[in-house]
Amino acid sequence: MKSLFIIVFILINAQILYAQKQGQTRIDSLLNELTKNSNDTNAVNILSEISTIYYSINPKFGIKYAKDGLKIASKLKWNLGQAKCLNNLAVNRSINSDYSDAVFNFKKALDIYKKLKDKEGIASILGNIGNINLVQSNYSEALDYYTQALKIRETLDNKPGLAFILGNIGSVYHNLSKYNKALEFYNKALNLNKKLGNLQGIASNLDNLGKIYTQQLDFAKALDCFHKVLKLYEELGRESGIASINSYLGNIYSKQKEYDKALEYYHKSLLKSEELDHKFGIAETSKSLGELYLNLSKDTSNIKKISEKLLNSIRKEYLLKSIEHTKRSSEVFREINSKHSLFLALESLSDSYFEVGDFKNALDYYKKSKEIEDSIFSTKNQTKIANLEAKRENELKEKEIVILKKEKENQKLQRYAMFGGIAGLGIIIGLILIQRRKSEKLLLNVLPAKIAKRLKAKEHPIADHFDNASIIFIDLVGFTKMSSSANPNEIVALLNDIFTIFDKLADKHGLEKIKTIGDAYMAVAGIPEIQADHTKRTAQMALDIKSEMKDFKTSGGTEIKFRIGIDCGAVVAGVIGEKKFIYDLWSDAVNTASRMESTGESGQIQITENFKEELEKYEGNWNFTLRGEFEIKGKGLMKTYYLGNKN
Repeated sequence: MKSLFIIVFILINAQILYAQKQGQTRIDSLLNELTKNSNDTNAVNILSEISTIYYSINPKFGIKYAKDGLKIASKLKWNLGQAKCLNNLAVNRSINSDYSDAVFNFKKALDIYKKLKDKEGIASILGNIGNINLVQSNYSEALDYYTQALKIRETLDNKPGLAFILGNIGSVYHNLSKYNKALEFYNKALNLNKKLGNLQGIASNLDNLGKIYTQQLDFAKALDCFHKVLKLYEELGRESGIASINSYLGNIYSKQKEYDKALEYYHKSLLKSEELDHKFGIAETSKSLGELYLNLSKDTSNIKKISEKLLNSIRKEYLLKSIEHTKRSSEVFREINSKHSLFLALESLSDSYFEVGDFKNALDYYKKSKEIEDSIFSTKNQTKIANLEAKRENELKEKEIVILKKEKENQKLQRYAMFGGIAGLGIIIGLILIQRRKSEKLLLNVLPAKIAKRLKAKEHPIADHFDNASIIFIDLVGFTKMSSSANPNEIVALLNDIFTIFDKLADKHGLEKIKTIGDAYMAVAGIPEIQADHTKRTAQMALDIKSEMKDFKTSGGTEIKFRIGIDCGAVVAGVIGEKKFIYDLWSDAVNTASRMESTGESGQIQITENFKEELEKYEGNWNFTLRGEFEIKGKGLMKTYYLGNKN
């Protein structure tokens, strides 16, 4: 998914109607009324209402008035007033991306509503806490909070609140790329809001529909939705909404390569977000600007014919701007703990450094992005795989302990040899050599021989650039679901059987196994030993896997299916870590190969157009089936093919 959706945190109660209708005029009227009610419950209600209106105009003022109301409610020991003001305070904190403080205040309000047995208040708070989990990519937690709120709203028959929760559940499925489920909930919410005449709700639903149309590359429908939303937000005085819609319009024009229009809307969005001190908006638009400049550096077709030197200078300028904006976005995303967006920003930053030729920073940021991506993966109900990974880590640690003990024994033997006779020395030397061979064998099981040799020569860190290599990713379809109810020992044994097949085929065709991640397998051809026919080797391995796995079943009769993705291109390869050495790869081609696997279909080998063109240089039993053009995360629109045998 291109980016997270900017979540608007609102109170689901009668107060929201004021924010939709009156804006600043209503605030002026309430302030005038406040002079007549300074320290009673009416004053608390007025301050709470002002705070609610300000969330869409200027959350800084919303925070101030919520605090003023809370102070009076606390003196009066009026629980309901305290809960309202705490809720409003948290809402405005959320708009400013101060999520930890927002959750703290939401939970304080929730405790009060529970004591008061106020079901509507409880539902409102549960929904708002769900919003924060959604923006921080904690999707299962967000869905849990929304579901709790939905059940309460259904019993109360609160249609405005029901519409809001339905829309946010749609956003969870949208973020998880489950578009059919997302559309189902969005349309339910839209129909309810139209019946209610709720302009804010209609705008929010159209906003989300526009995002789905964007991802489905139906830009005409997306633009129509977003321009309608922009008009509604201007009518409602929704400043934060205006900022986010300008950013989305910029995204569409960027995809259509109308870069001047894209820059215009991005700058409008950034300026508005900075005025509101809306951190998420600042970060999201800065990331989009970084991606735009990265695309400009690659797409120089709109530049008139100039010298190669000047063209390279322009490309470098674009890349430096890309790095500047993306760095800013990553810093803010990290500050507000928006993991999904941070992962995308770091990945984009790695791409920009790679293009500018700074391979060290490219490698560092790619590694950081993968760490964030892995943390998100673990939140998506992948507990079983995470447990298996932990078990494997423990096994590796145990092997390291064994090696360490052997090394200490060797050191003792060496000391004894200084005092032993010639016969004893010979025996000891023999034992040392045996232990060294065992240690080297274990090292060669983890690292390529060439790399292991360099490590033994004290070369560290190791980072090499290869102009051409082919990368293959294989993933077992539905394995996570199957593992959730299976015995862990059986799962590990099954993975071992399957990966042993892959290992043998990698050896057969001369590929280097890089790593396994849960039920995924990664290998490369052309690294660390250069192989001119790396595409041919990789294609042959993929076709052999397809053949081997065709009728593969578990002992219980369950069929195991797979997806394979392949790309080729320049790659940075190196060894990272100080204690547990890992040989890994980083590059745009690696990212794209991974995307080919994750967006492919069961039983298919999905390849890029680039890989197809390189493979066609070699004679072979190849058959290419055009799959079509698809929006690939981080790459834009790409033409892909399925690889098969001719017969």
